[in-house]
Amino acid sequence: MQRTHIITQVPGVMGGYPIVAGTRTPVRAIVELYYELHPGDMDQVQDALQHFSREEIEAALEYYRAYPDLVDEDIARQKAALEAFLSRPE
Repeated sequence: MQRTHIITQVPGVMGGYPIVAGTRTPVRAIVELYYELHPGDMDQVQDALQHFSREEIEAALEYYRAYPDLVDEDIARQKAALEAFLSRPE
């Protein structure tokens, strides 16, 4: 079931990348948590993201399956920004 109303893209919010509607939480954050901490265990992911409904978490994961290139681009963009920040001279 496609839950496109739960995931949105808003120009000027989180770089215009997909977010959970009504929040500033990017899809990439949910995807990274799911795959890095608890791949395949929705109960543990739900425990870690108690402020989101299971439907919102599943919608983010469905969005990633439908548009992996866009979400992976956002992940890479954030990783590059963090690396640039950490390598700045003090």
